[in-house]
Amino acid sequence: MKKQAWLILSVLGLVICLAGAPAHAQDGRISLFGGYSYGTNNFYSYDPQLNGYGLAVAFNLNKHIGLEANFSGHNGSPVIDSAPASSTENGYNEVLRQDLYTYTFGPKLSLPVGHFTLFTHFLVGGAHIHEGYTEKCIQSSGSDDTCYTPYSTSTRGNGFAFKTGGGVDWNHGHWGIRILEVDYVRAELFTTETCPDCSAPESYSSSANNFELATGVTFNFGSTK
Repeated sequence: MKKQAWLILSVLGLVICLAGAPAHAQDGRISLFGGYSYGTNNFYSYDPQLNGYGLAVAFNLNKHIGLEANFSGHNGSPVIDSAPASSTENGYNEVLRQDLYTYTFGPKLSLPVGHFTLFTHFLVGGAHIHEGYTEKCIQSSGSDDTCYTPYSTSTRGNGFAFKTGGGVDWNHGHWGIRILEVDYVRAELFTTETCPDCSAPESYSSSANNFELATGVTFNFGSTK
């Protein structure tokens, strides 16, 4: 979490340093964004904070209205529970590999204010999730009990996603910095869980309310004038 905080503070500091530089904001017909994204995953009782990336391209009809295609991906392998091996007992380690992707499309509304652009968007599309759970035994040097075979499950799901939120860009000619983007993501998925010892895959529906924070670099091409 400290790394993400330092990244956001560094971007804000860079914006402050560049704010006095002489330049004219560019209203691009095509706007591109790419950068870092921090997201949550509330599909399960254990909610890890995941690191990832966000990509977006917008076709601007004019200075205020555009159409945006948005993609985000978040990944992580947090240790959710563990116990070290002692001199007499075995230990264990539980890892939950998670991958969450959203791909959405919809209208984007913008408000240029000097070198800054405030924006909001309302996007719909799809989402994909994969979760891989693994539990491993840690052998004790003084225990007579042999470690059990690692146990694992795999869960995959696809479904509907709705994303809305907004943010602020600082523009410097044909490029700029997305100072911060905050989005709420609602997803409804149909998921299937498999495991080596299961007699058959288990399918069920799941839903979640997630949040994303993004920052990065923007590029503008053409002109809406």
